[in-house]
Amino acid sequence: MYIDQKMLMSVLLLPFAGALIVLLLPARRSIITGFFVLLTQLVCSFPIINTMVGCGPVQVQERFRENTVEVSILNVFFRCTSLSYIFALTSIFVGVVIYLFSLGYFKEEKVEEQKKFSFWGLLFIGSMMGVIFSDNLISLYLFWELAGLCSWKLIGFYRKDEHLLKADKAFLITSAGAGLMMLSFACIYAQTGTLSLSQLSCQQVSPLVFTLFFIGVLTKSASFPFHTWLPDASVAPTPVTAFLHAAVLVKIGVYGLFKIFVRTLLVSGWTLWAGWLALFSSIVAGIIALREEDIKKILAFSTVSQLGLMIAGLMVFNMTAAEGVLIFYFAHALGKGGLFLCAGVIERVFGTKNIKEMGGLIKEMPALTFAFFIGMLSVIGIPPLPGFFGKLEIIIGMVQSKQIIYALSAILSSVLTLLYMFRFFFYVFMGEKREVLRENRVGFKPMLTSVLLLAIVSLVLVIIMTGHYFKFL
Repeated sequence: MYIDQKMLMSVLLLPFAGALIVLLLPARRSIITGFFVLLTQLVCSFPIINTMVGCGPVQVQERFRENTVEVSILNVFFRCTSLSYIFALTSIFVGVVIYLFSLGYFKEEKVEEQKKFSFWGLLFIGSMMGVIFSDNLISLYLFWELAGLCSWKLIGFYRKDEHLLKADKAFLITSAGAGLMMLSFACIYAQTGTLSLSQLSCQQVSPLVFTLFFIGVLTKSASFPFHTWLPDASVAPTPVTAFLHAAVLVKIGVYGLFKIFVRTLLVSGWTLWAGWLALFSSIVAGIIALREEDIKKILAFSTVSQLGLMIAGLMVFNMTAAEGVLIFYFAHALGKGGLFLCAGVIERVFGTKNIKEMGGLIKEMPALTFAFFIGMLSVIGIPPLPGFFGKLEIIIGMVQSKQIIYALSAILSSVLTLLYMFRFFFYVFMGEKREVLRENRVGFKPMLTSVLLLAIVSLVLVIIMTGHYFKFL
């Protein structure tokens, strides 16, 4: 077995092995164990890039030659492509940062709570890897549902009645959508005779198959009219909400749409209606975020809005827009991860989630302000942050596809993002200085380190992205 195959197998199995280790070790060491497991997983993922280097740009609706890494575990095949590698590497890196943040966040929690978070968090990352690398639609579906189970346990983390109701709501909505996705997979098998993604390339399916799958995507990615479960999930601890928004969970729908219908199958019918619905979801969520006062709910509706934009970018089936979605996915994961972790710190500093009861934090915590500002600019799409290049390519791809009103709607969504993000920043960091809780800062050092790390990585990407684009000028 080649080194990259061994590394891919390690990336797949390490989170599950880590979850087992967490169960066996003393509870007080659970989060640090999870951190080192994910750090090891991140290191194991790097050699795989040697095989991925040299792959051409994303090609839409046609099979293309690219380097891949394939492994079989218990006769289930997993395949790493350039697309899956980007999604996996992002999820693992964000997971490492979230566990670093959790070292401080859970410092005063009971050790049993720490163990619960570490176990389900590792299982969550493992199931994400299963979805991302699965070459078979059935294994993809099973790992997808395991991820849903983990999110259900994590949303209802504190087991209060209100929290359990919201966890149940998320589980029921996403599971119902998963049932439709399973039905779409059954239709794919009936029409093509295979469930292997590597054998489905360029095979044509009916619009019904696409519709069933897309409704499942709407539930998983918390898009209109199934978006309400994601803001409700804000009752979970900050590391959990960061997992939901910045790692792959709500973006799995985007990934599935990208992998199955943009990169693999052909649809014999009009699909742009799905893009219009996604844009509508994006704009509505942006308007709601403008009126929301809860810091986590503002960021949650922001995620709904950005997911709608990414789905809309995919639905024009344009190479430039598809590349833009990939870039913006990465930028959004880093930016939104940093924003949610910053929100966790802000909530502890002020002792409230209401932005109108905050203010003046720029003088109190300049490092946190810097980290939040960088993440905010990237999610908005302000140049030269990486989010700008992603949104730019999405909109250019829409224009290239001669969808001018469609592109203008995407720009409107981005303008709304600018408005509610700066509103958030003004209330929390600017304005009159409010009283802060100085006694509630246990474990702040790893928490601040983690948000600064995400901001620094975003700035490093600025250098890479600007260098890449300027060489073509």
